[in-house]
Amino acid sequence: MVSKTVGVNSYANLDNEELIAAVARHGTIKTDGGKLIKYLMDNAHWSPLQHISFGFKIETRRSISAQIFRHRSLNGQEWSLRYAEPLGFEEIDIRREHPTNRQSSTDSFNPELAPGLSARTYINGVLKEVEELYNSLIKAGVAKECARDILPLCTKTTIHITGTLRDMLGFLNVRKAEHAQKEVRDIAHEIGLCMEKELPNMMKTIKWREGYFM
Repeated sequence: MVSKTVGVNSYANLDNEELIAAVARHGTIKTDGGKLIKYLMDNAHWSPLQHISFGFKIETRRSISAQIFRHRSLNGQEWSLRYAEPLGFEEIDIRREHPTNRQSSTDSFNPELAPGLSARTYINGVLKEVEELYNSLIKAGVAKECARDILPLCTKTTIHITGTLRDMLGFLNVRKAEHAQKEVRDIAHEIGLCMEKELPNMMKTIKWREGYFM
């Protein structure tokens, strides 16, 4: 986590749950042990959750950042390859296709693509060639914004996302669900753990680790 809402004036020194409760009460500040937060969550009163925000820095790969940016309510910024050097390639976890879910996978494996040639070995060889070609293009004077087009989706990237609490819960709701890709589920889990520290009473009212709670 890189940023979060902080109260000022009469809202100064309130934690995030107290801020939500104060907004819901239109400025009345009192301690209730999280009762109002629980009521809001139990009754799906989401609007007070829009008044605090969280920001996160995420290191992942391009195929995963594209999935995160599909959450249009989140504000995002990504490492640009128009002027910056690539950050290298992220190792690909090779998994089997799910037998019934076309958008999911199961256990990791390393199939043999040819006698004595595993998929992982083949992939690593191709990535090395791509890296060498990219460097050759840059050395020859090709603009980064053109040379980047040969880079694969496993190219590492750094992104920042910021969203209201309601939007972040919407992200967890979808990306912690079983059908989501493992890599984005792992990111969502880390975000959920950060939010659990900031909002202990609220987060314990929902089964955020399982997804589909909203």
